[in-house]
Amino acid sequence: MKNRQSKIINRQSKGGFTLIEILLVVVIIGIIVGIAVPKMSGKIGMSLDVAARASLKSIETAVQNYEMEHLRLPDSLEDLATVKDGKGPYLKPSELNDPWGQKFLYSKPGSHNRGFDLSCKSPENKEFNNWD
Repeated sequence: MKNRQSKIINRQSKGGFTLIEILLVVVIIGIIVGIAVPKMSGKIGMSLDVAARASLKSIETAVQNYEMEHLRLPDSLEDLATVKDGKGPYLKPSELNDPWGQKFLYSKPGSHNRGFDLSCKSPENKEFNNWD
């Protein structure tokens, strides 16, 4: 009977993790996060830049489609998100904003040897446009 009780006590004391093991896992996770977060933060900025360029191309295509169907450029970008004369919409209203949530800047006639100018700026003042 004594052997049986000592085996039960030994089994109970061996279950679970020690404080040192838990602290070691927390330190390892902290090191991994410390390495990964700085590398990921730069990628987020780059992805917003790529999204801005892609949105510019998409809006530029929508403006050209509008021009082909209406034989004139739209007066504003909002015209691309509405139905006029049974034609359209060419974009969703949410696509009229840049990746940072601001409205794209649109002007016609364009001042860069184009029919229209389209641009946006990042919070870091990096400019994206359809004439470069």
